[in-house]
Amino acid sequence: MRVAWLLALPAVLSVTSAAVLHRRNADFYSVRTKMHQDLSGRLGDPKEKYFHESVFHPHYDGRFASEQLPYTERKQALSNLIQTYLATFADIGVETWLMHGTLLGWWWNRKILPWDSDSDVQVSEESMKYLASYYNMTIFHYKTPRIPEGRDYMLEINPHYINREQTDNLNVIDARWIDTDSGLFIDITTARYNYTHPAGKGILSCKDGHEYRDTYVFPLRDTFFEGVPAKIPYAYKEILEAEYQSKALIQTEFEGHRFDQEKSEWIPVLKKAKPYVPQ
Repeated sequence: MRVAWLLALPAVLSVTSAAVLHRRNADFYSVRTKMHQDLSGRLGDPKEKYFHESVFHPHYDGRFASEQLPYTERKQALSNLIQTYLATFADIGVETWLMHGTLLGWWWNRKILPWDSDSDVQVSEESMKYLASYYNMTIFHYKTPRIPEGRDYMLEINPHYINREQTDNLNVIDARWIDTDSGLFIDITTARYNYTHPAGKGILSCKDGHEYRDTYVFPLRDTFFEGVPAKIPYAYKEILEAEYQSKALIQTEFEGHRFDQEKSEWIPVLKKAKPYVPQ
Protein backbone atom coordinates (compact mmCIF):
# COMPACT_ATOMS: atom_id res chain seq x y z
CA MET A 1 0.00 0.00 0.00
CA ARG A 2 1.25 3.45 -0.88
CA VAL A 3 -0.15 6.69 0.47
CA ALA A 4 0.64 10.28 -0.47
CA TRP A 5 -0.25 13.47 1.38
CA LEU A 6 0.78 17.04 2.02
CA LEU A 7 2.62 17.86 5.24
CA ALA A 8 2.49 21.13 7.15
CA LEU A 9 5.94 22.31 6.06
CA PRO A 10 6.13 25.05 3.43
CA ALA A 11 6.71 23.68 -0.06
CA VAL A 12 7.14 20.10 1.16
CA LEU A 13 5.57 16.99 -0.34
CA SER A 14 5.68 13.59 1.30
CA VAL A 15 5.08 10.19 -0.21
CA THR A 16 5.18 7.20 2.09
CA SER A 17 5.40 3.48 1.44
CA ALA A 18 3.65 0.71 3.34
CA ALA A 19 4.14 0.73 7.09
CA VAL A 20 5.15 -2.80 8.03
CA LEU A 21 6.70 -3.98 11.29
CA HIS A 22 9.92 -5.82 10.53
CA ARG A 23 11.20 -8.02 13.34
CA ARG A 24 14.72 -8.18 11.93
CA ASN A 25 17.35 -5.70 10.86
CA ALA A 26 16.64 -4.24 7.42
CA ASP A 27 19.45 -5.79 5.44
CA PHE A 28 21.57 -3.86 2.99
CA TYR A 29 20.01 -5.34 -0.15
CA SER A 30 16.45 -4.57 0.94
CA VAL A 31 17.02 -0.87 1.62
CA ARG A 32 19.98 0.23 -0.53
CA THR A 33 19.44 2.94 -3.11
CA LYS A 34 22.70 3.70 -4.95
CA MET A 35 25.26 1.82 -2.86
CA HIS A 36 27.04 -1.28 -4.13
CA GLN A 37 28.81 -2.20 -0.91
CA ASP A 38 27.51 -2.48 2.65
CA LEU A 39 29.65 -0.25 4.91
CA SER A 40 27.42 -0.60 7.97
CA GLY A 41 29.95 -2.44 10.11
CA ARG A 42 27.47 -5.16 11.00
CA LEU A 43 30.09 -7.88 10.63
CA GLY A 44 32.10 -6.44 13.50
CA ASP A 45 29.15 -5.87 15.84
CA PRO A 46 27.65 -8.33 18.35
CA LYS A 47 24.72 -10.20 16.82
CA GLU A 48 22.36 -8.78 19.48
CA LYS A 49 22.97 -5.20 18.26
CA TYR A 50 20.30 -3.94 15.87
CA PHE A 51 21.56 -0.63 14.49
CA HIS A 52 24.97 -0.76 12.86
CA GLU A 53 26.90 2.47 12.38
CA SER A 54 29.16 2.83 9.36
CA VAL A 55 32.77 1.68 9.38
CA PHE A 56 33.98 5.20 8.51
CA HIS A 57 31.98 7.31 11.04
CA PRO A 58 29.59 6.49 13.92
CA HIS A 59 26.97 9.04 12.78
CA TYR A 60 26.45 7.65 9.28
CA ASP A 61 24.44 4.61 8.19
CA GLY A 62 26.75 2.54 6.02
CA ARG A 63 23.86 1.05 4.06
CA PHE A 64 23.38 4.45 2.42
CA ALA A 65 26.73 6.25 2.56
CA SER A 66 30.35 5.52 1.73
CA GLU A 67 31.95 8.72 3.03
CA GLN A 68 31.38 11.76 5.21
CA LEU A 69 29.87 14.92 3.78
CA PRO A 70 31.88 18.15 3.68
CA TYR A 71 31.17 20.68 6.44
CA THR A 72 28.65 22.89 4.59
CA GLU A 73 26.82 19.98 2.94
CA ARG A 74 26.54 18.18 6.28
CA LYS A 75 25.00 21.25 7.94
CA GLN A 76 22.42 21.51 5.17
CA ALA A 77 21.62 17.79 5.21
CA LEU A 78 21.16 17.82 9.01
CA SER A 79 18.87 20.83 8.76
CA ASN A 80 16.75 19.02 6.15
CA LEU A 81 16.81 15.91 8.33
CA ILE A 82 15.36 17.56 11.44
CA GLN A 83 12.88 19.65 9.45
CA THR A 84 11.42 16.59 7.74
CA TYR A 85 11.41 14.61 10.99
CA LEU A 86 9.53 17.27 12.96
CA ALA A 87 7.05 17.90 10.14
CA THR A 88 6.35 14.18 9.71
CA PHE A 89 5.80 13.51 13.40
CA ALA A 90 3.51 16.52 13.67
CA ASP A 91 1.52 15.23 10.70
CA ILE A 92 1.10 11.69 12.04
CA GLY A 93 0.28 13.00 15.51
CA VAL A 94 3.29 11.73 17.47
CA GLU A 95 4.65 14.01 20.18
CA THR A 96 8.44 14.32 20.16
CA TRP A 97 10.92 16.69 21.76
CA LEU A 98 14.54 17.83 21.35
CA MET A 99 17.21 16.52 23.72
CA HIS A 100 20.96 16.39 24.34
CA GLY A 101 23.17 18.25 21.85
CA THR A 102 20.16 19.16 19.73
CA LEU A 103 18.53 20.88 22.71
CA LEU A 104 21.82 22.68 23.36
CA GLY A 105 21.78 23.91 19.77
CA TRP A 106 18.25 25.19 20.35
CA TRP A 107 19.45 27.08 23.44
CA TRP A 108 22.04 29.00 21.45
CA ASN A 109 20.25 29.96 18.24
CA ARG A 110 17.43 27.50 17.52
CA LYS A 111 19.72 25.62 15.13
CA ILE A 112 21.84 22.48 15.02
CA LEU A 113 25.33 22.99 16.43
CA PRO A 114 27.54 23.16 13.33
CA TRP A 115 30.09 20.67 14.65
CA ASP A 116 27.40 18.06 15.33
CA SER A 117 26.90 15.24 12.84
CA ASP A 118 23.62 13.87 14.23
CA SER A 119 20.52 14.96 16.16
CA ASP A 120 18.81 13.56 19.26
CA VAL A 121 15.10 13.46 20.06
CA GLN A 122 12.81 11.58 22.42
CA VAL A 123 9.30 10.16 22.40
CA SER A 124 7.10 8.52 25.01
CA GLU A 125 6.77 4.76 25.38
CA GLU A 126 3.24 4.78 23.99
CA SER A 127 4.40 6.78 20.97
CA MET A 128 7.19 4.28 20.27
CA LYS A 129 4.69 1.41 20.38
CA TYR A 130 2.49 3.30 17.92
CA LEU A 131 5.39 3.98 15.55
CA ALA A 132 6.47 0.34 15.66
CA SER A 133 2.95 -0.86 14.93
CA TYR A 134 2.13 1.45 12.02
CA TYR A 135 5.21 3.23 10.64
CA ASN A 136 8.24 0.97 10.89
CA MET A 137 10.28 0.92 7.65
CA THR A 138 8.11 3.64 6.13
CA ILE A 139 9.78 5.77 3.48
CA PHE A 140 8.81 9.45 3.33
CA HIS A 141 9.67 11.33 0.14
CA TYR A 142 10.23 15.08 0.36
CA LYS A 143 10.59 17.83 -2.22
CA THR A 144 11.45 21.33 -1.05
CA PRO A 145 13.07 24.40 -2.58
CA ARG A 146 16.32 23.14 -1.06
CA ILE A 147 15.72 19.56 -2.27
CA PRO A 148 14.06 20.08 -5.69
CA GLU A 149 15.08 16.62 -6.86
CA GLY A 150 13.39 15.03 -3.83
CA ARG A 151 14.86 12.84 -1.13
CA ASP A 152 13.77 9.74 0.80
CA TYR A 153 13.78 9.48 4.59
CA MET A 154 13.24 6.15 6.35
CA LEU A 155 11.82 5.59 9.82
CA GLU A 156 13.31 2.40 11.26
CA ILE A 157 12.32 0.96 14.64
CA ASN A 158 14.64 -1.22 16.70
CA PRO A 159 12.60 -4.33 17.63
CA HIS A 160 14.46 -4.35 20.96
CA TYR A 161 12.48 -1.24 21.96
CA ILE A 162 10.18 -3.64 23.84
CA ASN A 163 13.08 -4.32 26.25
CA ARG A 164 12.73 -1.55 28.86
CA GLU A 165 15.93 -2.37 30.76
CA GLN A 166 19.03 -0.17 30.70
CA THR A 167 21.11 -3.33 30.76
CA ASP A 168 20.35 -3.72 27.05
CA ASN A 169 23.30 -1.46 26.27
CA LEU A 170 23.67 -2.69 22.69
CA ASN A 171 20.27 -1.26 21.79
CA VAL A 172 20.03 2.08 23.56
CA ILE A 173 18.70 3.72 20.38
CA ASP A 174 15.05 2.76 19.88
CA ALA A 175 14.55 4.16 16.39
CA ARG A 176 16.19 6.25 13.68
CA TRP A 177 15.07 8.74 11.07
CA ILE A 178 17.53 8.13 8.23
CA ASP A 179 18.44 10.21 5.20
CA THR A 180 18.80 7.50 2.56
CA ASP A 181 20.84 9.84 0.37
CA SER A 182 23.56 10.95 2.79
CA GLY A 183 23.33 8.22 5.44
CA LEU A 184 22.95 10.78 8.23
CA PHE A 185 20.33 10.01 10.88
CA ILE A 186 18.46 11.20 13.95
CA ASP A 187 18.64 9.04 17.07
CA ILE A 188 15.21 8.52 18.67
CA THR A 189 15.12 7.29 22.25
CA THR A 190 12.14 6.39 24.41
CA ALA A 191 11.47 8.04 27.78
CA ARG A 192 9.88 5.28 29.88
CA TYR A 193 8.40 5.53 33.34
CA ASN A 194 10.60 3.62 35.77
CA TYR A 195 8.17 2.02 38.20
CA THR A 196 10.90 0.56 40.45
CA HIS A 197 13.20 3.57 40.71
CA PRO A 198 14.55 4.20 44.23
CA ALA A 199 13.53 7.87 43.96
CA GLY A 200 9.88 6.84 43.77
CA LYS A 201 7.21 7.69 41.23
CA GLY A 202 7.56 10.09 38.32
CA ILE A 203 11.01 9.10 37.06
CA LEU A 204 11.57 8.75 33.32
CA SER A 205 14.42 6.50 32.22
CA CYS A 206 16.05 6.00 28.84
CA LYS A 207 18.11 2.99 27.84
CA ASP A 208 21.11 5.25 27.23
CA GLY A 209 21.28 5.89 30.99
CA HIS A 210 19.64 9.32 31.13
CA GLU A 211 16.95 9.82 33.78
CA TYR A 212 14.59 12.73 34.44
CA ARG A 213 11.77 13.56 36.79
CA ASP A 214 8.68 13.85 34.62
CA THR A 215 7.95 17.40 35.83
CA TYR A 216 11.24 18.45 34.19
CA VAL A 217 10.02 17.14 30.84
CA PHE A 218 6.26 17.74 30.91
CA PRO A 219 4.38 19.79 29.96
CA LEU A 220 6.42 20.29 26.81
CA ARG A 221 7.04 23.80 25.55
CA ASP A 222 6.24 24.86 21.98
CA THR A 223 9.04 26.55 20.05
CA PHE A 224 10.81 26.54 16.68
CA PHE A 225 13.96 24.73 15.58
CA GLU A 226 15.64 25.06 12.18
CA GLY A 227 12.66 27.16 11.15
CA VAL A 228 9.89 24.63 11.90
CA PRO A 229 7.63 24.05 14.95
CA ALA A 230 9.24 21.89 17.64
CA LYS A 231 8.87 20.94 21.30
CA ILE A 232 11.36 21.04 24.16
CA PRO A 233 11.24 19.87 27.80
CA TYR A 234 9.61 22.16 30.32
CA ALA A 235 12.74 22.59 32.48
CA TYR A 236 15.12 22.76 29.53
CA LYS A 237 17.75 24.87 31.29
CA GLU A 238 17.99 22.57 34.29
CA ILE A 239 18.22 19.54 32.01
CA LEU A 240 21.01 21.11 29.95
CA GLU A 241 22.95 22.17 33.05
CA ALA A 242 22.68 18.68 34.51
CA GLU A 243 24.00 17.11 31.31
CA TYR A 244 26.60 19.65 30.15
CA GLN A 245 27.17 21.94 33.19
CA SER A 246 26.26 25.61 33.23
CA LYS A 247 29.34 26.72 31.31
CA ALA A 248 27.96 25.08 28.15
CA LEU A 249 25.19 27.70 28.19
CA ILE A 250 27.55 30.67 28.22
CA GLN A 251 30.84 29.49 26.68
CA THR A 252 31.09 31.24 23.30
CA GLU A 253 34.10 29.34 21.93
CA PHE A 254 33.93 25.61 21.38
CA GLU A 255 34.96 22.93 18.86
CA GLY A 256 36.75 25.39 16.59
CA HIS A 257 33.81 27.83 16.50
CA ARG A 258 33.03 31.21 18.04
CA PHE A 259 29.48 32.40 18.69
CA ASP A 260 28.76 35.71 16.97
CA GLN A 261 26.16 37.52 19.09
CA GLU A 262 25.15 39.94 16.33
CA LYS A 263 24.61 37.23 13.72
CA SER A 264 23.41 34.70 16.30
CA GLU A 265 25.57 32.11 14.56
CA TRP A 266 28.45 29.81 15.39
CA ILE A 267 31.28 30.89 13.09
CA PRO A 268 34.28 28.64 12.31
CA VAL A 269 37.53 30.01 13.70
CA LEU A 270 40.32 29.94 11.17
CA LYS A 271 43.46 28.40 12.54
CA LYS A 272 46.50 30.65 12.29
CA ALA A 273 49.24 29.24 10.15
CA LYS A 274 52.46 28.58 11.99
CA PRO A 275 55.25 30.94 10.91
CA TYR A 276 57.93 29.42 8.76
CA VAL A 277 61.15 28.85 10.66
CA PRO A 278 64.21 28.19 8.49
CA GLN A 279 66.04 25.05 9.47
